[in-house]
Amino acid sequence: MAKGKKQARSKAKKALRSKGLRRSSSKTKTSSKSRSAAFLRSEISGIKVAILGIGNVASCFVQSIYAKELKGMWHEKIGNYRRNDIKIVGAFDIDKRKVGRDLADAIFSEPNVSPKFSAVPKTGIIVQAGIVNHEVPRHLTSQTIDASDFRDQLKVTGANIVLNLIPSGMADTSFDYAEAALKAGCSFINATPESIASDSSLSAKFEASKLVLVGDDLLSQFGGTAFHKGILDFMNSRGLRIEKSYQLDVGGGSETLNTISEPIKLEKRDIKTESISEELPYKFETVAGTTDYVDYMGNNRTSYFWIQAKSFFDSDVKIDVYLRTNDAANAGNVLIDVIRAVARARQKGRFGSPKEICDYGFKKLRKPALLRKAHEEFLSQYS
Repeated sequence: MAKGKKQARSKAKKALRSKGLRRSSSKTKTSSKSRSAAFLRSEISGIKVAILGIGNVASCFVQSIYAKELKGMWHEKIGNYRRNDIKIVGAFDIDKRKVGRDLADAIFSEPNVSPKFSAVPKTGIIVQAGIVNHEVPRHLTSQTIDASDFRDQLKVTGANIVLNLIPSGMADTSFDYAEAALKAGCSFINATPESIASDSSLSAKFEASKLVLVGDDLLSQFGGTAFHKGILDFMNSRGLRIEKSYQLDVGGGSETLNTISEPIKLEKRDIKTESISEELPYKFETVAGTTDYVDYMGNNRTSYFWIQAKSFFDSDVKIDVYLRTNDAANAGNVLIDVIRAVARARQKGRFGSPKEICDYGFKKLRKPALLRKAHEEFLSQYS
C-alpha cells in the first residue's frame, strides 16, 4: 500500500510539471521576494520621530520636515533615506504654553523666537506633557507627568526614534527620558550636553536591546565649535604652529538663556574647549564658551575668535574675527543627517553607539575625533 501511494504521488507531481505549474512555484518565490522588498521599502519610509522639548531648534526642525521645498540641504540622501522619509509622530514639553496645542502652533509659542522659515499646516500632533527630574528653569511654566505615563504615551505614538532637545543642565531628566525610550523600544538621540551616549553602561543596554543611542551635545553645521576646529585644522595643514586661541559666544533665545547659570556655563565651556583642543596633535592654550545672553538678539549668535600662531622664522600670525549665525537653523542639517543615520544603523545591525555617528554630529565624545575625518567616515558609512 505504501509503495502504491508513493507511485501515485510521483505521477501527480509529473502531471503538475507537465501543466507548467513548476513555473507557478517559481512565481511564488518571486512573489515572496517582492513581499520582502515591499517590507524593506516600508521600513525605509518609516522613520518615526518623537521630539522632547519644543524649543527653537525643534521649531526649525519641524519646519524643515513639513517644508515643500528646502534650500541649503547639505546631504540629500543619507543611508538610502531622504528628508521626506522622516515623519514626526509625537511631541512632548513641560511648558504650559505649549502642552495641549497642535505642534504647528506650539513651535511658534513663547518663549520661542526662532524665525518662521516655512509654513507648517495643522499636524494633528498635540504636544503632550513631558517629564522632569530637575528644578524647572525660571522662564518656563511647568506641566509634567511621571516617567511610566510618558513611556505609555510614547508607545502610542509609534515612534522608533526619540530626539532629545530639552534644555541644558537637566541631566537626570535626560537620563530618565533615555531609560523610558529604551523600555519603549525606541532609539535615542541626545542633543543636550548631558552624558547619555557617553555613558558606556547605558549604551550597552541599548545595544543589548538592538537599539541605537547617539550623542552628546549637538555639533552645529557651521557653529562656533565647528568653525574653530576647522580653521585650526586648516592652519595646521599649512604648517603653522598654533600657540593660543579663544572663542567667546553671545546669543539670545532659550538655548543661550539656559546656559547662563554658572554650573551649566562651566560644563559647556569644558566640553567646547576639550573638543577644540583635540583638533591638533599637540597641546596649546585654548578656551571656548558662552559669555552672555542678550534677549534682543533673538535666536541669533555671535562668536568671537582670536588665534595666535607662529610661521617661518617664528613670525607671528594672528586672526581676530567674528561669526554670526542662527542657532536653530545651524542645527537643522545635522539633526536630519543623524536621524537618518540612526535609522540606517539599526537596519545594518549597528546597535549601541556607532562611533561614526557620534563623531560626526556631537561634541562630547568618549574618544577624540577630528572634524574632517569624522565627516569622511560618516559619509563612507551612510552616503
